[in-house]
Amino acid sequence: MKLVQCEVGMFRLPGLIVTDEGDRPLGEEKLIDLDIWATSEQGTGKRLTEKLWSFKNESQRDWFILRWSSND
Repeated sequence: MKLVQCEVGMFRLPGLIVTDEGDRPLGEEKLIDLDIWATSEQGTGKRLTEKLWSFKNESQRDWFILRWSSND
C-alpha cells in the first residue's frame, strides 16, 4: 500500500492518497478493511473516493499512516 500526504478541500484538511504499489485504487477487500477500521473505536478519517481520505487534523492522519503503512 502506498500512502501520499496531501491537502483536501477548500479548508485544506490533512489528507492521504491511498493506492496499491502500482498507483491503482486498492481492491474492494482492502477498502472494506479500511472502512471497518475507520468506523471503529480506534479508527479515524473518512474515505472520500477509492483513493482519497480526509482527516480532521494531522494527528489523525499520522495515526492512520502508523496503522496501515506496514500492513500489506
